[in-house]
Amino acid sequence: MASSSSHTSPPNPEYQHFVPQFMLRNFAHKYSGPQRTKKGKKNKKDTLFRGELVVNNVNLRSDPIVIEETKVARILGQYDMYEDTAQRTAPQREIETMLGKLEGHVSTILRKIVKAFEAGDPSVWVTREERNSIRKFLFILKYRGSSFHQRFHHDSTDNYDKNDKSILQTYMEKNNLKRPIDVWFHGLKTIMELKMDTENWKRELIDNMYQEDAMWFLMHSEMMYMAICTPSEAEAEFILTDNSYNVFEGPNQYTQDPVSGKFTDSGWMSFHEFAPLSPKLMIVLRSNLLPVPEEDKSPRIKAWRDARRKEAVDDWFGTSYESMLADLPIHKARNNYSKVVDGQVQSLPGEDGTPLKSHKFCFSFFPVGTEHVNKINHILFDNAYRGTNIVFSSKQIFSRTLEWYLTCAPTLGKKVSADSGEARRKLLVNLGALSKSLGSTKEPVWAESPAEEILGFEKMTGVMRSLQRGMADWMLTTKKELEESPEQPSGLKYAYILLGGSDKTVFEDMNEAKLMLKRRIKIDVRSKGMPEMVRGRIREELIDEYLKYPSRRVLFFVTRVRLMVLWHNDNEYSVREVATQTEEPEDIIAQTLHDKMTTEKLNRLMYKTAMNDIDRLQDPTPEDEFWVTPTPSPEGALRLQMLQKFVFLLPGTYRRSAFQEEANKDQGY
Repeated sequence: MASSSSHTSPPNPEYQHFVPQFMLRNFAHKYSGPQRTKKGKKNKKDTLFRGELVVNNVNLRSDPIVIEETKVARILGQYDMYEDTAQRTAPQREIETMLGKLEGHVSTILRKIVKAFEAGDPSVWVTREERNSIRKFLFILKYRGSSFHQRFHHDSTDNYDKNDKSILQTYMEKNNLKRPIDVWFHGLKTIMELKMDTENWKRELIDNMYQEDAMWFLMHSEMMYMAICTPSEAEAEFILTDNSYNVFEGPNQYTQDPVSGKFTDSGWMSFHEFAPLSPKLMIVLRSNLLPVPEEDKSPRIKAWRDARRKEAVDDWFGTSYESMLADLPIHKARNNYSKVVDGQVQSLPGEDGTPLKSHKFCFSFFPVGTEHVNKINHILFDNAYRGTNIVFSSKQIFSRTLEWYLTCAPTLGKKVSADSGEARRKLLVNLGALSKSLGSTKEPVWAESPAEEILGFEKMTGVMRSLQRGMADWMLTTKKELEESPEQPSGLKYAYILLGGSDKTVFEDMNEAKLMLKRRIKIDVRSKGMPEMVRGRIREELIDEYLKYPSRRVLFFVTRVRLMVLWHNDNEYSVREVATQTEEPEDIIAQTLHDKMTTEKLNRLMYKTAMNDIDRLQDPTPEDEFWVTPTPSPEGALRLQMLQKFVFLLPGTYRRSAFQEEANKDQGY
């Protein structure tokens, strides 16, 4: 965390919770022991008094770790978390004040849910506005949690180390924000002020918030549905950790930098997320990518869901991934504007799909067996190495839950891997000692693979060195050919050199182009189901950012797009590419105009022309037919739309001879 020594700390630090006290009270009991003060503390605030609310807590900061009774008022938070020390007096408390109002509103809704459960009701009804408030609040719990606080709490981007650093810097410059923490403050305020009952709320969110996190909120609130689970057996309870609301279940991929050895998150997909309400109630958010039987009766919806899952999981991670909670017995909330007939959802008369304030949702309390409770707790335990506390209710039940977690098969995901091996191993060893102190005689088990990863790293380093040497030789040979050839040779590698590429930049540019394409795919996956106008705008903003990059990198990016689209969808193209080294229009533009226009104009021309060429190759209409007046029919309308696009809207598909003649006429393009 960056130092804030240049700012003046407030004279009276305030303890601010990232898990609200009204939720912690559901895990609490009244302290009945002797009055005592924590060791080394004489402050009245740290003294435990009989009758005050405390929680059972595994203190992960102690060595060895121990179980303590901790005040509700002094756990799962930190001092002055939302204080903006760059501001003076009143503005400093703005975030905390807004959070207090939101918590006050949502606490009444969640209390209604808890009371309905305690009364033995099988379900509870909430209004659309109440449901939206819960969804907004659950994301705020994630976004204001310790993980996001640590991510943003820097006075400059120098210490920001996440993989969206360049995007964040661009956003900050565009919006005149000086520090990463300003982005966090602004994001918190934007979500809390957001009115989710307006027609254009999604567009307003994207316009006003850091886009990467705005997309995260949309995915969290629109691409997952909410269900409430409760243990079906008395001897099972849910736990609560520092980062419960930041944890997800699903595939996660890390990439290791072969030079530094550092691991970075290169891809993930959330199937389930969790929000503990009490030891007996857990809100589960479930991805719309997973089957929904009453919706999948429609072949169209099932095909859509299968296609989206393939894009988001199978294609991204290179393999099919089965959720460990795929058989969790939950379904979408029922409502007062549709009904299920013969296992399929049907709208009631008068309903046209428009969200109305009068709509209500019925959330069942789904009983889940101990196996599923243990699996959910397993996921929370697995991620506890990032935090400092594990809160629970019954010591006896917690002891059994902990023993099960430590001794269950590692196939559920309990693995010490290289991305965070030391921290995970330390937690497992310490939890094993705690379990034995609670009476367990079983030995903890987990999977370790440090030897394979070290070997893999050494092997990868050798491969990288070999590739770098080979790439350097290839670039030097290409550069020599370019300098000595009587006629300028053409093709991608020559265009790359004319754009400033060299043996020192080629490897990095190729890797960056790969990451650019991954980001472009990711925003399409995350925005599925959103209005197409909003999705188009997000794509355009991302491409606008890309077009500010070095031209040599953009050239590699459009080449990757071309190969991805045409290689998969056009067999003739793939055969042609293998057989010959075809000169593409973006290569021609790069070679002809690399020194005749600004970087951004050149990039835009390369990109637009390449996209048009890809469209033309996917729809190979003969050029003489293209200019025939379209017939008044749907096919004719489509042809007219294509004609407008290629002729009037964007740069067209140029080939070398004609294009060079035009370029020679106009040096100031």
